[in-house]
Amino acid sequence: MKVQSGRPHHWVWVLGATVLCLLLFSPAMSQRGNAETIRLTLDEAIALGLRNSPSVKSKLIAVEASHADVRAAKSSYYPDFSANANWTHYFEQSRSPGFTIGTNGDTIDIPGSFVFASDPIRVGLDFTQPIYTFGRIKQGVGLAQEGLNLAQLDLSEEERSLIVDIKRAFYGYILSKELVSVQEETLSQREDALRVAQERYDAGLVPDFEVLSAESDVENFKPELISARNQVELALLAVKDLLNITDVQDYDLELIGELTPVYFDFDRESLIDRAIERNYDLKQYRSSINFAQYQASLKKAEQLPLIKAFSNYTLNSTFNTATGANVYTNWDDLLTVGVNVSIPLSALIPYSRESSEKLKSSLNLAELEANLISIENSIRIGIEGILLKVQEEEAKIKSSQKTVELSSRLYESASEQFASGYITRLELKEAEIRLNSARIGYLTAVFNYINALYDLMNTVSIYEFDADMRRSS
Repeated sequence: MKVQSGRPHHWVWVLGATVLCLLLFSPAMSQRGNAETIRLTLDEAIALGLRNSPSVKSKLIAVEASHADVRAAKSSYYPDFSANANWTHYFEQSRSPGFTIGTNGDTIDIPGSFVFASDPIRVGLDFTQPIYTFGRIKQGVGLAQEGLNLAQLDLSEEERSLIVDIKRAFYGYILSKELVSVQEETLSQREDALRVAQERYDAGLVPDFEVLSAESDVENFKPELISARNQVELALLAVKDLLNITDVQDYDLELIGELTPVYFDFDRESLIDRAIERNYDLKQYRSSINFAQYQASLKKAEQLPLIKAFSNYTLNSTFNTATGANVYTNWDDLLTVGVNVSIPLSALIPYSRESSEKLKSSLNLAELEANLISIENSIRIGIEGILLKVQEEEAKIKSSQKTVELSSRLYESASEQFASGYITRLELKEAEIRLNSARIGYLTAVFNYINALYDLMNTVSIYEFDADMRRSS
């Protein structure tokens, strides 16, 4: 079994850019107050939604930030250089006292000297290089890489779920339009019944009650048509929200499509295996396990020695010891090199912070691994339930198709008999109600079937099924 997965293909973004240009530079945008209609197919709506989505853009930024985190973590492998400069001013300079040395009646006066300059300047360059970290850097890079994988997973899921949401809203709009067509046809049928009743009344065949009742049926049905038309506008608003279209006053948007069921043959075991492999929640949970594993390894590494090489080179300004004056033309330099070994001895204590964090990391990892099986089982049950729902709605579609066919024939026969005066208006109305209910039932079954397919896509974490899964007949 093959299914489409991963991020949408490049054509989606190209198509989105094309649609966006059409929206921006079409006459509809330049003739404010004289709005024109922009028509979008499903593919164009998806492309535009992906192009405009602020959520997708934020996920893209998060991916770039995660790339930066990985680069920052890998930089720990390389030497670290730092430069520093220091200027100090002393308001009082310490001075050693003078003294006299005398031997055999001869004396020598040794004057006092200044201990330090009044404004010394120090410039230095520090260098450190990890020699062996016992896995600290490796685990840190692993954590950053796992963060990048999760950010890319979030981006892919955001795009995939947006595509499915747009498809749901798109066909919700198409369903609303189809329901309006059914209601308009029903109203037209009632108006025809009113016309026939009026003609029969004018011919003296029926009392005025027949005309008044037929007229009442027409007026009573109009609010249902108004509600159906309003539902179309609400469904369109839902689509515009997903497409992030804000300038709704500049043009009218119309979606072009048909509410037609497409049947698939699913292999239950293949779907379950695919879902366990690709389901977003499962992949996110596995990523959490990987995070916990890296964190546990990092805590262990932090209890081991750390070996670093270091070097420091400094330049210090000099001064005149007799006068205390600063001398910036002559500098003393000093170079030091060495190796530092640090051992976290507190980690050896059972009740230390390091030991407690290590134990906590291990317990968190064990808890996550124990819950993974439960999540996989819920995925299996979810797929089986959705497959049953798909089969149920498919059966309802076939049943409602037959019901529509029979109800149409019944209404045509009833309409002819009513025009000939063989049946009453109430019998015609009953046939009309049956046809109306049958058509609405068929459209609802198709929409529910499509929604069940989208539920299955969400569980498997795909946005469409492969063409070779379509039923040939």
